[in-house]
Amino acid sequence: MGGISWLEMRTYMASTLLRDTDAVSMAQSLEVRVPMLDTPLVEFVGSLPDAGRRRAAAQKALLVEALGDLLPHEILAQRKRTFTLPWEEWLRGPLRARLEASFANPAPPLASHLRPGGVRSVWTEFLAGKTSWSRPWSLYVLNEWCRRHLAA
Repeated sequence: MGGISWLEMRTYMASTLLRDTDAVSMAQSLEVRVPMLDTPLVEFVGSLPDAGRRRAAAQKALLVEALGDLLPHEILAQRKRTFTLPWEEWLRGPLRARLEASFANPAPPLASHLRPGGVRSVWTEFLAGKTSWSRPWSLYVLNEWCRRHLAA
């Protein structure tokens, strides 16, 4: 297995993706299994040359070759999905009031560095679908961090 793949598996996947999946599933009283992380399977796939694991023209090529006759067409035809959380939905829904209250009342150490119109613009652009959820979320996290750690 190549250096970057090994590093991703040992760090980001183990300490972030699997941890977060476990926490979110437990909060919903679900038990999540990750059968593709069976140790002998991971060791076998890791021992394959890069060309055997990845093919630029086809996503999931190794999986399709191994299990294609056992899986329904709908599964095989699906695009590969990433591990993402529904941040946009949360910011527009259950977290909206919290962000709006935070933006209306910037933490004192931060207030002198922010233009109220600029903060409002980031929020309204997000609500209008013109910018990513990460911009207002970053402002919110910065504001709350300042409130908790720098406010007198």
